[in-house]
Amino acid sequence: MTIKLIPHTGRLNEGKALDFSEAPVITPAMYQERIAALLEAGSRYSHLVIYADREHFSNLEYITGYDPRFEECFIILRRSEIPRLVLGNEGMGQSLCITIPVERVLCQMLSPLGQARGGSLSPAEIFRDSGIGESSCVGLLGWKSFGPKETADWAHTFEVPSFLVDALRQICPSVENANWLMMDPACGLRMTHSAEELILSELASCKASRKTWDFILALRPGLTELEASQAFNIDGEPCPTHPNICFKGRGILSPDPWTTLEYGRDIAFGMGYRCAQIHRVGVYARDREEFENRFPGAFEGLYKKYFEAVCTWYETIGLGVTGGEVWEAVRKVVGSYEEFGIGLNPGHIIHTEEWTHSPFDEGDTTPLRSGMMIQCDFTARPAAFNRLGVHIEDGLVLADEAMRARIAELAPQCMARMLERQRFMREVLGIRLRDEVLPTSDIAGLLFPFLATRDCVFAKED
Repeated sequence: MTIKLIPHTGRLNEGKALDFSEAPVITPAMYQERIAALLEAGSRYSHLVIYADREHFSNLEYITGYDPRFEECFIILRRSEIPRLVLGNEGMGQSLCITIPVERVLCQMLSPLGQARGGSLSPAEIFRDSGIGESSCVGLLGWKSFGPKETADWAHTFEVPSFLVDALRQICPSVENANWLMMDPACGLRMTHSAEELILSELASCKASRKTWDFILALRPGLTELEASQAFNIDGEPCPTHPNICFKGRGILSPDPWTTLEYGRDIAFGMGYRCAQIHRVGVYARDREEFENRFPGAFEGLYKKYFEAVCTWYETIGLGVTGGEVWEAVRKVVGSYEEFGIGLNPGHIIHTEEWTHSPFDEGDTTPLRSGMMIQCDFTARPAAFNRLGVHIEDGLVLADEAMRARIAELAPQCMARMLERQRFMREVLGIRLRDEVLPTSDIAGLLFPFLATRDCVFAKED
């Protein structure tokens, strides 16, 4: 594989406005179907309890459309019964956005400090009132599962706050971690999605990638991190992470008003919306001479090899391919994950949280399936180059022929954008995407070695 530099003249899909009238509505019937599917998948449990807070909301939002933004809450599901949504003081009103029938129950222990207390049932009383007792078997979902490599009793290890776990265990001896129902890569309900959800992912990723491109264009020497952050022009749609801007060379803390951009610096930046995250780590240089004066040998030894690994990742992804096969294909390019400075998986599943799970691990046998939202996401910081970083993160969806037809029917402009990205990556960047691989970012696959000029990118030729 030969890696070369080619001219880059502007953002892909330039002039093609985002039409949010194509954004599909997740209907009450869809939420009811999700609840039914969850109860069926968890039929071994008498009850399912799902905990949520401002950050860890995705499992609850998936079945109700509600995410608690000021306090905690949980929902109790039981077959043939209306879901019981247990809320703090403010949630009783904020949850009125839910479009399916739920019974709202006040639990003031879920409210912030300083609000009214003592005028509601306790969690244990609510659990008992919901039919949970000594003969019950409860599946508890938060946001994280555990396995035998971490703890011997992984099925009974919880990340949910102890005041809820303790309350459940007081009245029910059989409580298990059931996050796998939603989040297991092989069978979790939130691992594959309908055409409607994939369209929403494309809209989010397209918008986030365009704002990231605007940020790149706005970079100027002397700008502080905080000044530069204004170029993201973030709107009111919720973000899965804080905007990440770092002109220091390391770290992704929130932007500050003191650190300024300089030529020759390695920088990091990115932002996202739910179901999409865009990120870049690169060098703010004007040309190859400036790059190599600052980082000798890194252009050939790090950046070119990294782009080759990204090309291999994209070309390996496909329906029926296992996560372990993708992991191994990237390893063959970089030689050693550890020595090449890749500390995490080469990519992951995304949903309304930035990282849901990842099948991309050594020996993983999980087959990739139609309806998956996937991020190309792996940073390299090898010790051989003093931990200089390189990273491009963009999303894609996997869609079989029937799914592609459904997306085109519901949102023809969305499909046209993804097909144009697919064509560009194939014909211009030389990355041989399979038909089922639909990029959702307008800057997918673009690695800018000189972020101060932006007029060239890497491409490959066989």
